[in-house]
Amino acid sequence: MILLQSIYQTRVLAALLIASLCLVAFDNASADDPQSLPAVGPWMAVTHVFQGDEPQPAETHHVVFSNGIYYDFPSDPKQPWTIFDLPRSSVVLLDRERQMRTSVATEDLIRLSARAESEVTDPADRTRFGMDAQPTRVSENEFDVAYAETHYRVTAIRPDSPSVAAEYGRFVDWVCRLNVARPRGVPPFARMKLNAIMTDHHVMPRETVVTLTRHIGVDRTPAKIRLRSTTTIHDQITASINKQIKDTQSMRVLFQEIPWDQYEH
Repeated sequence: MILLQSIYQTRVLAALLIASLCLVAFDNASADDPQSLPAVGPWMAVTHVFQGDEPQPAETHHVVFSNGIYYDFPSDPKQPWTIFDLPRSSVVLLDRERQMRTSVATEDLIRLSARAESEVTDPADRTRFGMDAQPTRVSENEFDVAYAETHYRVTAIRPDSPSVAAEYGRFVDWVCRLNVARPRGVPPFARMKLNAIMTDHHVMPRETVVTLTRHIGVDRTPAKIRLRSTTTIHDQITASINKQIKDTQSMRVLFQEIPWDQYEH
């Protein structure tokens, strides 16, 4: 439990932004292997993240899959670009503000995720982290899970290509693993279970609503925090996003390399 206590401190907005992305199966053992499905060309997913009932998104992510590599481009210039370079078994973070880069082996992310799961054995702690939460398929296209004053409701969509659903699921699988190694406040365990069901049904999120109750101040006044995100899939990659993909190639060479354990400090 020491591991989780040390890495999961509450950082609300960043935690919610990660939560909105990490909504497909963490453990895809029961899902179709993307490599066993018909290949599809490059595609792009656009996720808009909204705070409460605000009409304008607080954040937008463009996720691109091309040549076996996933690129995550957040609109916030303070957030790093993330490259899930699976052919090279590496995840790379590019900090554009500080012109720094760091990387972690995919094998290390798998090992850390397994360690985080196995270290928590106390029932109260497992409840608090949502590790034993039971997801529900509410209707054909609605899924939810609730635990410890946290509730997820997902409205899903079935893409035209099963390969896209499987590939998107694999992408978010790696986002969840990265969230364990580089946490932003909300442990992903309950979401893993919820999204395993979604992957089993060959769907992906169209709209996600996350509601959290947090206690503020000395009096621990309860406050509701609500986040909504929408995701759409596009089979064409825009010229501006293609330019960002090309920019990552030079950044991976020119940016100063920082060890993973020193990157955040």
